[in-house]
Amino acid sequence: MGKEILKKFLKNQNHFSKAIKIPLETLNPLDYLIVDVRDSKVFSSTPHIAHAKNFANFEELQTFCFENKTQKILLTCNGGLEASKVGTKLVESGLNNIFFLDEYLQIIQDYLPLENI
Repeated sequence: MGKEILKKFLKNQNHFSKAIKIPLETLNPLDYLIVDVRDSKVFSSTPHIAHAKNFANFEELQTFCFENKTQKILLTCNGGLEASKVGTKLVESGLNNIFFLDEYLQIIQDYLPLENI
């Protein structure tokens, strides 16, 4: 499958979340603290958004989010599913500054620099 066909296919996803979905096309990464919610081993061994933070467990992430309640926090992962689920859990814990990207890294890399490529 060609890259453009794959991107078109992947673009049609829509994961549910109580966090706010941000369109990649209008994203200004400087407006957010970016957190990759994947497992730390996966995060450190695969591509991820440059300068994204990563936490060892949900409790550390939740603490970080509560410590930064006045800033927008953007959750990412490999394809949007994990970010949407973690976003829901964070919103249900009382946070209202949680956003997520519902995109695959193959698409994100056309808009934002990735590290560990």
